[in-house]
Amino acid sequence: MGWWQFLGLQTLLGLLAWQAVDLSQEVLVASLRPALALLAVVSACLVCGWSSWVLGKPGTPSWLREVLLAGVAGAVFALGVHGASQDAIPAFEEDQHPLRALLQAARNHQLSDKQAVTDRGRPIALHTAANKPAIPDRRLPDPSVYWPEQAFGYKLIRTAPPDPNYNCHGWVFTAGQYILAPEDVERILEDNGYYEVPQPKPGDIVIYYDQTGMITHTALVRAVGEDGFVLVESKWGCSGARYLHLPELWFSARHVYYRTDRGSHVVRGLESVPKLPLAGHSANLHAPSVSE
Repeated sequence: MGWWQFLGLQTLLGLLAWQAVDLSQEVLVASLRPALALLAVVSACLVCGWSSWVLGKPGTPSWLREVLLAGVAGAVFALGVHGASQDAIPAFEEDQHPLRALLQAARNHQLSDKQAVTDRGRPIALHTAANKPAIPDRRLPDPSVYWPEQAFGYKLIRTAPPDPNYNCHGWVFTAGQYILAPEDVERILEDNGYYEVPQPKPGDIVIYYDQTGMITHTALVRAVGEDGFVLVESKWGCSGARYLHLPELWFSARHVYYRTDRGSHVVRGLESVPKLPLAGHSANLHAPSVSE
């Protein structure tokens, strides 16, 4: 067997093993995986031991030696490829991304005693994470905390640490005091004088929608530049951090820029909290300026 034939056989066996690993993850329930992992380790030890015995045995055909070496190398290749594929967050289609589960998280938090309303007097439900334990300063397995940095790396600039006390909507409309649900954002847009703008300015907001028209995210415009450049800041999830990023980075079917002339994004009843700057004003609230 020539060198190129050996390499081809190794690659083929490795790809087949990789597909087998991925398929097993899809069809097997999670409760069986620990037992199967132990079985795989034992099997690997037995196979390696048998392979070593065969390779060292006098009179072993050369073709069998080559196939065994290719199989072992292919298995190592498969594990490496599979591990690399698990290091990064997979690219989901919008209808497959577990975004709706994250959006419903606001309703899982208790309601605050604080009262807030739109400019037309409609109530806004303020959810609080008062009973939720603080997030320690370490990387947790919670995907809503650090997965953006794993997925996007340098495309995100962190401006605030993970905080369970507010989500993206709550950062903009309650100045980071509470958690808001998407339907309350719809009421705010309708009642507080927001209108669409084709060209945003610092202080405008960005609302993201999925394919069904549901609001999925809110961000604040921090900077604009030539050739349509826009930089926004937003809180990612109820437990995640806050980041500067390009507006296209968030998962959505479309995003719309809105502006209001009311003087503040903060809803009525929370006037005492610090206000986010609107268009034409300084865009610096607990975050570095764009020039820093």
